[in-house]
Amino acid sequence: MTPNHKIISIQGLTLDLSRIKAIKINTNTKLGPTNVLIVDLNSRYEYVLNPNKNTFVKQKLKDKVEIEYVDYNATKDSYEELIEEWQQYLASLNAPN
Repeated sequence: MTPNHKIISIQGLTLDLSRIKAIKINTNTKLGPTNVLIVDLNSRYEYVLNPNKNTFVKQKLKDKVEIEYVDYNATKDSYEELIEEWQQYLASLNAPN
C-alpha cells in the first residue's frame, strides 16, 4: 500500500505528514537549547556508489528535522499546530471510505 502523501507548511516548516515518525521538543537543557522542535521521519533508502568496488550499495538513512525557534513558547505553538495536523492526517487514514 502506498502512503497518502499530504504536504503542509507551518511557520516556515514544510513536511510530508506521511513520513513523520515522531514529533518532540527538546526539554533537556543538557542536550542543547529547549527551543528546538524535532521531527523524526521514517527511514528511507538510497543507493551510494562504493568507489573501491565501483558498485552501488543500498544504505538506510534516518532523517530528522530540527528547527530552532526564538523561545520555548514559539516552539510549543509550532509543536501543537503540527501535532494537530498530524493527528487529523492519521484519523483521515483510518476513516472508512
